[in-house]
Amino acid sequence: MNGVYKGGFDGMMAQRRVMMKYGGYSKNAKKRSYFSSFVIPVLRSGEYSIGDLFGLVKGYKYVLTEMWDAVGATNFPKTCTKFAVPYFVFDGVLDQNTPASLVQGWFDSIEAPQKELIWFEQSGHNPMGDEPERFKSLLINRLLAVRDKEKNV
Repeated sequence: MNGVYKGGFDGMMAQRRVMMKYGGYSKNAKKRSYFSSFVIPVLRSGEYSIGDLFGLVKGYKYVLTEMWDAVGATNFPKTCTKFAVPYFVFDGVLDQNTPASLVQGWFDSIEAPQKELIWFEQSGHNPMGDEPERFKSLLINRLLAVRDKEKNV
């Protein structure tokens, strides 16, 4: 429905359960539930406590209940293409929620002082859970490079 899940958060969770079951969220057959594909990687990252995880879920639910209609109504390829800051997209090649062909087409239209589309070959919609070490390393390296470039300006 115009980019919005019918039923809000519950509708999105139903869609994600189907996507997980058939591998569109994670290539790893052991990560075919929300708990194994999202909760466990977050806790194993070493970056979050259990309390942080509850805050993350609370924020996620807030976005879906309070902001999701506006997000779903946004035509990203037409309205979200110009950025005044460096722009990085991290995406899994196997993602069935935001398929690679759509991501690539949108990314090609983006104008930014620096942009990079980083593909995760072994990931679906959750590269930070499927390839956590590579994801973390790339994210840190890209952000530090931007910081260092800004220091030299």
